[in-house]
Amino acid sequence: MKIILFCQNAYAFGIMSPLRNLLIDPKYEFLWYISKKLLDNFPFKGDNFTTSILELQWFHSDVIFVPGNEVPHYLRGLKVQIFHGLAGEKKGHFRIRHYFDLYLTQGPYFTKKFNELKQEHRNFDVIETGWPKLDALAKNHEYYQAEKEQILEKHKAKKLILYAPTFSPSLTSAPHLIDEIKKLAQNTKYLIYVKFHDLMSKEALDRYDELQNQVPNVLVKNEKNIVKFLVQADILISDTSSVIYEFLLLGKPVISYKNIADNIQWDNATTYSNLTEKVAKNLEEDPFKLQREKIIQEYHPYNDGKSAERMLRVVKNYIIEKGVPERRPLRLFRRLKIYALFGKPIKPIWKGKQKNKISALFITFNEAKNIVAVLENVGFADEIIVVDSNSTDGTPEKIKQFPKVKLIQRAFKNFTDQKSFALEQASNEWVLFLDADERIPDKLKNEIVKEVNSEEKDTASAYFFRRTFMFKNSVLRFSGWQSDKNYRLFKKSKVKFDIERTVHETLIIDGKSKILKNKLTHYSYDNYEKYKQKMLRYGTMKAHDEFKKGKKARWYHFIIRPAFKFFNHFILRLGFLDGIKGITISYLNALGVLQRYKELKKLTTATKK
Repeated sequence: MKIILFCQNAYAFGIMSPLRNLLIDPKYEFLWYISKKLLDNFPFKGDNFTTSILELQWFHSDVIFVPGNEVPHYLRGLKVQIFHGLAGEKKGHFRIRHYFDLYLTQGPYFTKKFNELKQEHRNFDVIETGWPKLDALAKNHEYYQAEKEQILEKHKAKKLILYAPTFSPSLTSAPHLIDEIKKLAQNTKYLIYVKFHDLMSKEALDRYDELQNQVPNVLVKNEKNIVKFLVQADILISDTSSVIYEFLLLGKPVISYKNIADNIQWDNATTYSNLTEKVAKNLEEDPFKLQREKIIQEYHPYNDGKSAERMLRVVKNYIIEKGVPERRPLRLFRRLKIYALFGKPIKPIWKGKQKNKISALFITFNEAKNIVAVLENVGFADEIIVVDSNSTDGTPEKIKQFPKVKLIQRAFKNFTDQKSFALEQASNEWVLFLDADERIPDKLKNEIVKEVNSEEKDTASAYFFRRTFMFKNSVLRFSGWQSDKNYRLFKKSKVKFDIERTVHETLIIDGKSKILKNKLTHYSYDNYEKYKQKMLRYGTMKAHDEFKKGKKARWYHFIIRPAFKFFNHFILRLGFLDGIKGITISYLNALGVLQRYKELKKLTTATKK
């Protein structure tokens, strides 16, 4: 059975983790889908994962588990909603969006509600399984408790208090309770953990960071998975966060502030005061114990740690009975929303047989900002090799997070030398050679695989890629970049780098070349200073190339050449249509030319001495 774990937000990792642990089994094949914003913090980089909807199309799944509200309707597979919380009173929890074939509910309260909606809509099924995130509460309980005892002993404390507010600006208690938290911490028998949602405001984060620097028994915890803290805490302080229900299911007391639930069965305050008194009363008297027991039976009566197992068993039996849906029918409005979120499906998608493998190659130096995204982007390649020039910004450490990527560290001499070395390391005939600031959109990815595995006998030896130049996060449409293209895909046995060119390295091709239809995306311009330094560096390296050829810098090189470079990019190549962006790029390209002749003159002068 082929399964997609579909994650749009970081909270999904904790929910999916118990499923993932069961899927590491030869009888299953699974693929994570994560949104691009989650790349740096994705905890399972040794698994197969992607940010590409095309790769989900290629995967041809049987089941898609979704702890979120949307999933592309055009993907093959049983679309299963498994929920991202237990707060049934929140707006949208029982909204039917028509993206799902099956709802796997947490307990009787949710099952009853969704069965009522099933009678109304009649286009999905409902089965109660329990919630996989809570499996970890049962399976890791003893380990987390042992760790808790060590922590309390270290801080000479008796009770562990967890403060976990919601991030919503209109509902969060974070800015209002900080003085109450500080007052509570005066009792040194309490160790207070503060755990914020990923979307909490920076202002709140900064204020509580300052608090933990002032008060030794207040600790802000940055771990992504809150499960451990739920198990360890003796009492929870919150507001309208869904984490309240997860904590109640452990049979422990909760204090909330201005919670908006209709049926509150715990200690809820309507003013931001008396926290210290409330904590003492709930720890000593536990006045809401009976109400909690009712919530447990209604919301999640499963304490066996086997909800993920039930989910897998249910979907397997469901598919045996009803088959695998090829797509989910949707009305126009819903289809348009999915297209806006995830894009349209790639058509025609490559469905042929893989005849040839691809080696993806990179040379890098201080590319920590780009490396994770680009390695994920070429995850479809059969081999990935990075030759790093002894980066100092953490690039090698990020590369090592990818077990399938081969890292080679080697001193940099020049671009041609480094790329020639990298090319020698490739074990496959087809080579995809990218820069770290380039990305392959899905349409181009589909075209690459189609060309590499073409049945035609008279194939090209090398392929040009046209590039879309990104100025920060917007497209630069002119300024000379509209016709930009480079070799990026070629046969190893048919090419070599021209040793006469050490910058803007050139391929010598044995055979014919072709230009692919779809464009590569080039994120070259991040900020002014970085691009300026890049142009100056290239200008310096070009000067060394020209010096070796015996060229000299004349007076007109310092005036006419830079001026013409600016004129060429801004006027002849329509840079003025890009506005301020066009002026900036044209100027920096001209500056690179000026640097070339300054450096060339310096080299010539040094030789005469």
